[in-house]
Amino acid sequence: KYIFNHRLMIAVRGLGVVSVMLALAGAAVSARQGATRPRAESFGPLRRDSASGRDAIARLQARINAGDVVLTRDSAFGYLPSLLRALEIPVSSQGLVFSRTSLQTDKIAPWSPRAIYFNDDVYIGYVQESHFLEIGAVDPVAGAVFYTLSQEPAARPSFSRETTTCLMCHQSRAATGGVPGFMVLSTISDRHGYPIVGVHEGTTTDVTPVRQRFGGWYVTGTHGTSGHAGNVYSPLLGHEVSDKQAYRGKVNMSTESARTELADKFDASPYLSGHSDVVALMVLVHQTIVHNLVTSAHETAKDVERFGTPVGDSATLARARAEATGPNARMTAAVDRLLRAMLFIDAAPLDGPMQGTTAFAKEFPRSGPRDRQGRSLRDFDLSRRLFAYPLSFLIYSESFDALPMPAKREFYARLWEILHGTDPHPDFRQISADDRRAILEILDATKPEFATLRNR
Repeated sequence: KYIFNHRLMIAVRGLGVVSVMLALAGAAVSARQGATRPRAESFGPLRRDSASGRDAIARLQARINAGDVVLTRDSAFGYLPSLLRALEIPVSSQGLVFSRTSLQTDKIAPWSPRAIYFNDDVYIGYVQESHFLEIGAVDPVAGAVFYTLSQEPAARPSFSRETTTCLMCHQSRAATGGVPGFMVLSTISDRHGYPIVGVHEGTTTDVTPVRQRFGGWYVTGTHGTSGHAGNVYSPLLGHEVSDKQAYRGKVNMSTESARTELADKFDASPYLSGHSDVVALMVLVHQTIVHNLVTSAHETAKDVERFGTPVGDSATLARARAEATGPNARMTAAVDRLLRAMLFIDAAPLDGPMQGTTAFAKEFPRSGPRDRQGRSLRDFDLSRRLFAYPLSFLIYSESFDALPMPAKREFYARLWEILHGTDPHPDFRQISADDRRAILEILDATKPEFATLRNR
């Protein structure tokens, strides 16, 4: 269920992420059944009525079948190292989740955490002594799609699609907005890794105070004075806590927020790295939320095309915004939610410098397009906020580019108004004039579509 740990709850509920945990959706089912590997009937061919077959895993499978890519099997880690290389996922992205909130609950514990690796559109979950890897990918049209890859030797390894089992959790109105998506949660776990109660209510987002993030995760790095909720678990077992809500207020989750290594927590030799970089985890939280909101905007725009008045030029957009009800108003609301997330509106500030323990903070910005001044939306700040320029790097993603034209025009028109200070909503006025100017210049240089569509 969780590919990352807590039904990612990665928010990737199937990819266990922030104790959040990205999880490949089978967790609850397998927890009841005591399963250690997916049920065969939960896999099948790509459903053309949902996934488009354009996600990174589907493309990689096609290259493997054609003989253009060969995945090699490592004696210790199986196909993990080769798969990371093929997908250009850095080892420095590794996050370690010890909360037992995933498909393989019997193999995950504080002494045997799940490792999660990611890039902009793929999440990989690795569990010690497991027979398979857990994978979540972003389909540009359908949102989150889930796979497993057997760790058994094969001439041409083949990814298996997970469908209903994962989507029971990964298509939840409360956790993912009702679309196939990802989630990140933060939980207080007992000393065996079983969740007792959430550090805070709901999915972890950029708005969640950093001190409430990463419960159930190992975290390496430092941050300010308030720290985070990682690296800590309860000395009690879950059944020993009678009033779980009251217990949440009694546990100090910030006592181990300045760890730069984890050697005394578990044996790191079965992992590609002994780190769980705080900067990488911060990026993970941000992008899982944006992925879900892009999918929501996509589905809403398609509904408008099917059932509502077509949305086209700027005059029509203005009329649509003025409508209080109807499908156009729904799309306007979906675009507004996406804008707020991508512009980091109400994002929790850092209360001091943040520093990771791996090369992630140097590697992540390298792949971003840059303007003539060398600026990129992937550049970090890490002093007062996560990124130097408050507009999400996922504006370059395939899923954003695949948005239906009505939604994209609405997004660009609103963004143009916000960056010029003419949008009437007071929340967007918090973006400084310097930031608005920098974002405009970066977009003009690196996103030609923005200049083409913003005034149409």
